[in-house]
Amino acid sequence: MDARTPREVSTFNKLLALLVIVGAITWGLIGLFEWNLVAALFGGEVRPEGASSLSQLVYILVGLAGVAFAFTFPWRSRPVNRGEVHS
Repeated sequence: MDARTPREVSTFNKLLALLVIVGAITWGLIGLFEWNLVAALFGGEVRPEGASSLSQLVYILVGLAGVAFAFTFPWRSRPVNRGEVHS
């Protein structure tokens, strides 16, 4: 029997996760290289004005969080075998 985990990942949640990841990576690129990925893809100012060191650190940390989230987000639910314990 093939049961699904209690937390099904909807298409809407996957879209939200994708937007969060792209946004976070964009912030990371702004912090590291002062380069805006979204502006490069869709038009606009690619080189924003210089930010303070603290702002750049926040941008970098948000970018790293986005990368970590991309690798840890449950993109699809995992089948649960009969008798298996959920954690």
